[in-house]
Amino acid sequence: MSRRSSIPVTIVSGFLGAGKTTLLNRILTSDHGLRMAVMVNDFGAINIDSQLIVSQTQTMVSLANGCICCTVESDLIEQLGRLLDDRQNRPEYIVIEASGVSNPSKIANTLRYPQFRDALSIDSILTVVDAEQFENLEGDMAQLAMEQLDVADIIVLNKVDRVSRGQIEALKARWLYPNARLLESQYGEVPLDLVLDVGRFSKVMSFKPVAAGPAPLVAGATQPDHGALFDTWSFSCDQPLSLKALRQMLADLPAKIYRAKGVCQIAEVPGKRCILHLVGSRSEIKPEDGWEGRAPHTQLIVIGKRGAIDAAALQVAFEACIA
Repeated sequence: MSRRSSIPVTIVSGFLGAGKTTLLNRILTSDHGLRMAVMVNDFGAINIDSQLIVSQTQTMVSLANGCICCTVESDLIEQLGRLLDDRQNRPEYIVIEASGVSNPSKIANTLRYPQFRDALSIDSILTVVDAEQFENLEGDMAQLAMEQLDVADIIVLNKVDRVSRGQIEALKARWLYPNARLLESQYGEVPLDLVLDVGRFSKVMSFKPVAAGPAPLVAGATQPDHGALFDTWSFSCDQPLSLKALRQMLADLPAKIYRAKGVCQIAEVPGKRCILHLVGSRSEIKPEDGWEGRAPHTQLIVIGKRGAIDAAALQVAFEACIA
């Protein structure tokens, strides 16, 4: 299987103190097997965040003394160019941690500039929310926090061990999009398969939840059983799918379906293997290389909140996409 031509990028956003750095450290210390570059932005002359990031073999790029989406955008462009030009250590994956006062939509727009359009692809935009403090934000700060939520593919509601279930529901009711794809977490603990394109589509059956029911979130718990909180469903087919029908079906998936990925045989691009990638509400179906002697086929995995996957309904929906 050939390597993807573009480098996936994950943008980690969230208001000050939400837990972005903790989440990033969880990602970096996980068994992802990728050569990863990390770009860290702190709103100040000294980039404290870059000193708190766990860096082993990853490339660390510090963007300090300004907001990544405003005054240091030129630095971001320059450093991205350097990473792409490094033939020997060119990263397979890039993670950008925005400062707590950044609007991630501006970073996403930078990644779509002509010089990056074919070299980089946005894998996901994760916005981390402090469940305990979000309600206390007022005025411009509250507006900024909502803007960070507006562009998120997945919202990570962090520190849920510090609030009651009623507070969590009240918080979600405040948002204009109560059906947003949302992960609840403590200490930035989230399943890697839901926030990072770790499989590179080479192992579409990599996520294996256990059969046990979900454990309650208890203050002080540090190792939640992610397998007990999520369900998966897989789809295989040897007939080509309609691109239009597949796109519409993905757009109509329930909000509690967080992720889908895999390879597809698409009728409109015969002879090409297509990569399907859904994170939150955003999906991409992109033709890559040929089938390299293998019979064309579709093989997908869907990941959702435990109890939210209706296998029969999904089977009907995907089969309806057959051309």
